[in-house]
Amino acid sequence: MSDVLFDDSAQCVRVVDDPEACQYALYVDGAQAGTMSYRIVGQRRVLGHTEIDEAYRGRGLSQILIQAVLDDLREKQQKVTIYCPAVDRFIKQRVKYADVIDPSHPGIWFA
Repeated sequence: MSDVLFDDSAQCVRVVDDPEACQYALYVDGAQAGTMSYRIVGQRRVLGHTEIDEAYRGRGLSQILIQAVLDDLREKQQKVTIYCPAVDRFIKQRVKYADVIDPSHPGIWFA
């Protein structure tokens, strides 16, 4: 069962967690426009590749996907390990999200 993390009906954008597929999915007008893969390791999420479909690029959708995921994980008090350059850049530009990074297992993120 998928959990809705973000729903903006004005822009017709929705982000859901699809645990069966081990990915977060971003939908625009009901069509899947992007994904972020993950693995669960203990109490943390290991964030893998983020991809936005070519037809939807240039709209800032990766930012919406990443922010929705990080906000959800912060609310659940889960830490993350980052192996996605897009998530790494996002957090470096918005240091308020640095608290969600697992200090023992940061992945590619370096403060």
